[in-house]
Amino acid sequence: MLEGEYRACHTSLSLHAEEIAFYKGAEWEKSRILNSFKSLISHTESIMGKQLFMGTFDSLLVKYGAVMIGYSVVGLPVFGPGSAEYLASIGSDPSIITRDYVRNSSLLINLAKAVGRLVISYKEI
Repeated sequence: MLEGEYRACHTSLSLHAEEIAFYKGAEWEKSRILNSFKSLISHTESIMGKQLFMGTFDSLLVKYGAVMIGYSVVGLPVFGPGSAEYLASIGSDPSIITRDYVRNSSLLINLAKAVGRLVISYKEI
């Protein structure tokens, strides 16, 4: 809308240049076009700032947020509220804990990354 208003100011200036010159309206037309341009630039800067913020947030969410959630879920059996039952059932054997961690982390980290990609997929639509 603001870009259309700016273009309309330029079109009006070129269509009515003779009348503007005859009535000495150059300063008024100049201020009108500059105000239109300033509002267009202000709006564009606002939109670009919001896009920068959202792009940064989305990148951090996909890159780090999904992995942190995945590692949090993987660590729940050992460090979570039900850790006593889990450790009692395996006998606190480090090799079994490591096996479970490796198996679960590969699955859950990939799942978390896929969810992160789904969250960010709106950019491609």
